[in-house]
Amino acid sequence: MQELADRHGLSISHTGLPALKGYVIQSHRALEFKTLITQEMLKRGYLPGTSCYTCLAHTPEIIEAYLSELKVVFGLISECEQGRPVEELLEGPVCHGGFKRLN
Repeated sequence: MQELADRHGLSISHTGLPALKGYVIQSHRALEFKTLITQEMLKRGYLPGTSCYTCLAHTPEIIEAYLSELKVVFGLISECEQGRPVEELLEGPVCHGGFKRLN
């Protein structure tokens, strides 16, 4: 994740354990970018978030395929950090931040 972020000029912070890694894009648009990651990776056949739960079944080929698709999405986020309106890419509402009552 860090290598992809570095390639696209994105600042990310990491959370979790090696097998339960999470990341946050350091931006005032972090929730919009998290929403964009989810939206775009779902289109590519992944049920994502900003966490990655790896296991022994994840072969190098599976991980490389995931990272290849994430590379495209990080490219979109980089464009947004450079001025492209993220709103033009989002197809629904922005995700909620944290856990709290919604009613």
